[in-house]
Amino acid sequence: MGLDRSSQVATSGSSCSPDAELASEATAAARWLLDSAADGGVALTQTKALARAVVRDAAQRWPEWWDADLFGPPHREADVAILEALDEGLRRLRLLRRRGRRLHATVKGRELAADPLALLRVLAADLGGGDPFTEMVAEQVLDRLAAGEDCEHSDLVVPALAAARRGGWHDGAGNQPDEPALSWPVSDVLRRGQAYGLIDRYRAPEDKRRWRTLISLKPAAHLVFVPTIHHDVADDEVFVFDAALDGHRGVGARLAVGAHEHLTALHDAIQEAFGWADDHLYSFWLDGDYWGDQEMEFGRPGVSDNECRTTDVPLVELNLAVGARIAYVFDYGDEWRVMLTLCDRRDGSQGMLRVLERRGRPPTQYAPIEDG
Repeated sequence: MGLDRSSQVATSGSSCSPDAELASEATAAARWLLDSAADGGVALTQTKALARAVVRDAAQRWPEWWDADLFGPPHREADVAILEALDEGLRRLRLLRRRGRRLHATVKGRELAADPLALLRVLAADLGGGDPFTEMVAEQVLDRLAAGEDCEHSDLVVPALAAARRGGWHDGAGNQPDEPALSWPVSDVLRRGQAYGLIDRYRAPEDKRRWRTLISLKPAAHLVFVPTIHHDVADDEVFVFDAALDGHRGVGARLAVGAHEHLTALHDAIQEAFGWADDHLYSFWLDGDYWGDQEMEFGRPGVSDNECRTTDVPLVELNLAVGARIAYVFDYGDEWRVMLTLCDRRDGSQGMLRVLERRGRPPTQYAPIEDG
């Protein structure tokens, strides 16, 4: 399941919509800290951590973060790992900044605190903490949790390890990661997910002696995560496209589609990359011009009034050379335009991602519906 790096809210609504309520609940802790920091700032210790009073306030508001019955009240921020992850994440995202011995909300932080859906998107994109390896681990964790079955920590390490080896990751000494090495980034992702209101951990009902062993996605997570599509192209050549979203500088993606897959697969990859719902007409123009030569147009299959050829055609039959440009338009009303450039043709592999990388943060597909 891919995040954004360009995660998108699947649907938008009014401020009192079910989606907005889920987002508000999920981001309650982040908004509490942002709001506190917007009102004169939050006190810090000499080591620049949150002051004890703030830490204890958080532990009382979210008792699942700290077992006060067993340990008594926390004394410092480092005692409450989830709060520490929240503080660190909001600072990294530049929603909070330190000024002397106080922590203040930035302008962006204040704006997002008032917009839970937007804040949820920003937080969801940060589950990897800005580290490429941990971003890969986060994708594997989300894919496993999206299967719908509650799981334990070890269940999340296994797919992350397989993806790390498949992707050729190694440490500075050239060693491939092992399960203990993957356990740490998985834990980082889970702490961040709990802090951001996207991941839940709790006791297994059949074993009351073990604390918070089961892990699942919270309902709000489904607002901002879309499936990460893997496909088996081990015996095929792969066409790698650069996709640039027209009118949004710096927003784009790199997509991989098998040579014998149809243009419909390239459409699916674009939809995944930008978080769009596949609910509109679309066309490709092989001459690289939006609304270009109809002889070069390939449109959505199954549309009776579309006179152009359809996208049920394998890429290999299009005779594309590296450097070829393809214009793509999705939703003829809003006209989302993407310029595709074939930048590489390479050997495929098992379990290859459709979306190899994302750049920037694409806008939401649908603007919020205003009350009245």
